[in-house]
Amino acid sequence: MKRKTGIVWSLMFALLASASPALANAITSTTPTLACGGSSLLVNGIDLNSDSYVVMFSVTFTPPSGPATTVSGSVPVTADDAAGDFTVTIPLPPAPSGTSTVTGTVELFDLTTSFSFQGPVDLGQIGTLDCPAPAGGCPATIGFWKNKKKHPFPTSVQSSGLTIGGVTYSASDLYLILSATGGNAVAILGKQLVGALLNLAAGAAHNITADAAISDAESLLMTNSLNLLSSSVPPSSMLGSELLADETVLDGYNSSNFNTCSEGSGLTTGP
Repeated sequence: MKRKTGIVWSLMFALLASASPALANAITSTTPTLACGGSSLLVNGIDLNSDSYVVMFSVTFTPPSGPATTVSGSVPVTADDAAGDFTVTIPLPPAPSGTSTVTGTVELFDLTTSFSFQGPVDLGQIGTLDCPAPAGGCPATIGFWKNKKKHPFPTSVQSSGLTIGGVTYSASDLYLILSATGGNAVAILGKQLVGALLNLAAGAAHNITADAAISDAESLLMTNSLNLLSSSVPPSSMLGSELLADETVLDGYNSSNFNTCSEGSGLTTGP
């Protein structure tokens, strides 16, 4: 089977005849670009006013059998000119391995008035990807990485640490985060997030679901000015629930890529 590494379509949306005013605050077209290493959605629209807007998106990769993988989120959008026209590019993480049918939706949402325009617009079947299994080693648990004598951090991490959510943590900081205890949602997430980033630094294979959780977790940390060493968020709070949702995904990834490989095999640790 020939592998499709890049596909581009342009989709035009017919607006409802009842829209008033016609074509106001509207998504007029989107151009999906599909690639195994990372896809994107180029969204165009018209007639934005001075309100604050985001484009909400959801893209689903559905294999012939087994669970589908959905990537969703939102990106801010502002007018590019006085007429209110806008263009925004939404990056997507690498596609899962194997054959996937790709579908999705986009939606223009006014944050100022909490009003949704046109949405969600169904993109239908965007296309099909056939992607090879990702190269790389098998992720290891945080217990693996806490054993500094047997499994030292990759050399790059030992020398430069890791920057997470806009904050740089030294190797000694990372060991403290991995060993944190208590019911603080930031600490609970921190252990699995550091573990996942250490795995990737050591050459572990990427996983689309884990990549999305890492991106979301770092965004939550940065947006809320959270520090993995000193911040505390109750797990029962709305923010705590969001942090723990990412932690659950990363715990699965750190558990041998959701129990699909031999823990730690193929990883490159430090001297």
